[in-house]
Amino acid sequence: MKNALGLMPQAAARAPASAARFLQPARSGDLKLSLALQGGGAHGAFTWGVLERLLEEDQLDIRALSGTSAGALNAVALASGWCQAGRAGARASLARLWQTVTREAAGSPLRYGGLAPLALGLMTYLFSPRELNPLDINPMRRLLEELVDFDALRRCRPMPILIAATNVRTGEGRIFREHELTADMVLASACLPQLHHTVEIEGEPYWDGGFVSNPPVLPLATLGRSRTLLVVRINPTAAQAMPRSAAAIRNRANEVVFGQPLANELRQLEAIRRFGRNPLSLLQPQLRRLARLDLQVIDGDETLASLDPLTKVAPTVTLVEGLREEGRAAAEAWLRARDRA
Repeated sequence: MKNALGLMPQAAARAPASAARFLQPARSGDLKLSLALQGGGAHGAFTWGVLERLLEEDQLDIRALSGTSAGALNAVALASGWCQAGRAGARASLARLWQTVTREAAGSPLRYGGLAPLALGLMTYLFSPRELNPLDINPMRRLLEELVDFDALRRCRPMPILIAATNVRTGEGRIFREHELTADMVLASACLPQLHHTVEIEGEPYWDGGFVSNPPVLPLATLGRSRTLLVVRINPTAAQAMPRSAAAIRNRANEVVFGQPLANELRQLEAIRRFGRNPLSLLQPQLRRLARLDLQVIDGDETLASLDPLTKVAPTVTLVEGLREEGRAAAEAWLRARDRA
């Protein structure tokens, strides 16, 4: 796989070993950092690599987290491990998460190709999850219960955590916070309605947060916990080739659907930042603060766009470890660019 990073068109700095572009260079010295983690199934292993490398830097102070779907899993794993043993605990917790993901995926018939993916695609079009899985067997629930002590996480609250889900009834997003987090809230954030039962919380039905906020950026920015906000993006923004097969068309349609919320939030944030530079904003401290926000993006676009979409739900150990290394390399390029600034 290629090492690759890509950002928004306005970006302009490059790392020598890997294409890396940033909106504006981060300041040198100790850095308070808010992290927004996008969803994308097992491709979230790329984010694991990014987080692992960042957690090795003592001068980086992670002040807040937001996440959707796989990004939510990474966020709660990091925070839960942090409660137990700080940075080392966070790294260990993330490693356990992805080791468990690959262990669970090892038994999936989808890994072996053939007619299994076609059969699954056809079944999800013809039948609902309640018809296909009446007992609501969800390996992700067991995974979360094994890895995260939510009672301890709610008590510890090592940092603000924002987890996005979509209210099925209203079509609006909801942000679940660190003081209330449960396994159901994380499952709601990762609930693809074609595959999983709708998750009910306080009598309201929820689906994957990627439909409305993937990941939450504006709410994270307005918290004001840090001057630098780093988005880890794993949903490809551009197709490498025109999709022609039915599976490729469905995959690209999903990429567009789950990519638009982030694109919209970044556009809104940029508009707010521009307005915040206006002299009229002097009377609004929050606008002035947002105008000074150092927005950064680490993007695994080129690497992840080249992968078979099936790897999002049926990864191998080799793929997960490869994505972890790609994520580490991407974070290393970001850190080198910051040191040169």
